[in-house]
Amino acid sequence: MKARWMANKASRWITGAAIAGVVAILSSCTAEKDPPETTVSWLAPQTRAAKPFDCPIPMLSAMPNADYQEIAIVEVTDDYNADNQEVYGLLRRKACETGADALVVLEDQRQERGKPLPGNSADEGKDVGDTGVNVSSREHNAEVGEEGHKGRILNAVAIIYKRASSASDSGNGSP
Repeated sequence: MKARWMANKASRWITGAAIAGVVAILSSCTAEKDPPETTVSWLAPQTRAAKPFDCPIPMLSAMPNADYQEIAIVEVTDDYNADNQEVYGLLRRKACETGADALVVLEDQRQERGKPLPGNSADEGKDVGDTGVNVSSREHNAEVGEEGHKGRILNAVAIIYKRASSASDSGNGSP
């Protein structure tokens, strides 16, 4: 009798452990997200050395009143629910790599999950009304709101001041 009770207890423990394992595996799969993507597009020759990744680069919300040169466009795309601190931190690190004096945020868009915009279909090649045939994902870069876009985009311009000037002279604060 005691042996049967021990076998039932062991069976329950093994079943519970198996269920917990399956739940852990499934929850880890849903918690994974695509890593953020960054792009630096140079607008001028690279004449400055990269700064340390944690440089204190000012982030402006408008172009400064000082004499400056735009040297690069820095873009970060991430999931629609990405943490602001993470996204802006990545933007700063990429701007530091350009050697810029400041970063001007031009666009910060976020979409919520939902239906794709009209004219977009999950079925490649399917005719979707008067907008024509769906363009394959290899030939189209999805915009915010379209199927296939990560959901968050942050665009900024890295600038250098032509003469020594501080960001406080610009009259702009951080976004």
